[in-house]
Amino acid sequence: MLSYIGGKSKIGKWIKDYYPTDMETYVETFGGMFWCFFNMDLSKYPNLKRVVYNDFNPLNYNLFMCLQNPSVLLNAVNSIPCQERGVEDTPSIYKEQFNLFQQELFATGFTINYPDYDVAAKYAYILTSIFSGSRPETSGFIDLKGKYKSKFLTFRDKLSKPDWIEHFNRISHFRLGDFGDVIDEFDSPTTYFYVDPPYWKTENYYSNHDFDREDHERLAKVLHGVKGKFSLSYYDFELLHTWFPESEYTWTMKEFAKAASAKKGVSQNMGQELLIMNY
Repeated sequence: MLSYIGGKSKIGKWIKDYYPTDMETYVETFGGMFWCFFNMDLSKYPNLKRVVYNDFNPLNYNLFMCLQNPSVLLNAVNSIPCQERGVEDTPSIYKEQFNLFQQELFATGFTINYPDYDVAAKYAYILTSIFSGSRPETSGFIDLKGKYKSKFLTFRDKLSKPDWIEHFNRISHFRLGDFGDVIDEFDSPTTYFYVDPPYWKTENYYSNHDFDREDHERLAKVLHGVKGKFSLSYYDFELLHTWFPESEYTWTMKEFAKAASAKKGVSQNMGQELLIMNY
């Protein structure tokens, strides 16, 4: 949907190919920008009845609640000036606007009356004005100088496209909180969980969270007891082999280019995305 730290906009096309097509409930416990769901061809899941979005970040949760009324969100998005490609107008206006939104949304004690469409539009503007959606509370504004289409305008266009709207409309449940609570609420033999936690030793890259070493182990314990099926994304690290032994779980890996390491004229660093499944 938008660039966001740990997002699966590209790798999600690989992940969703492992999804069981007979699922009745689809849950993302760390929803983020819900890229794996948006990569799904919904016609391939004829039994799908419930789609559950959960995240620990109130700004993400609010944005997805607002997507249930894309025309209303579109009005809020259109109220925010944005530099058009090929138009070299005053970039300082957009930077000043960005700074104001950033100060407002990440101020200590900031609260949201859900759904707040203006907050969702401002948050989308911030995420689309920084590199890879990383550290939105502290990252600086990127001036495109009119040479490229703003990602904010790309986001605006999605709000009126039928395929995107179809996906928005299929999201049936929204939860804000701990992964354990949403797993407990929706677990069943016909539930499928896609689990994409903050990766080991990168937890501090995420905004509005409280996830640490103990939470990784707690997540493993919770997943051991689920009735449904799950796939779990990580980079490989030693403790995973203890928590999810290869003799008991299916492990598969894929090499990919790390978007966060992309620099002009420099070869991208490669990494290995790991998917662990209980089927």
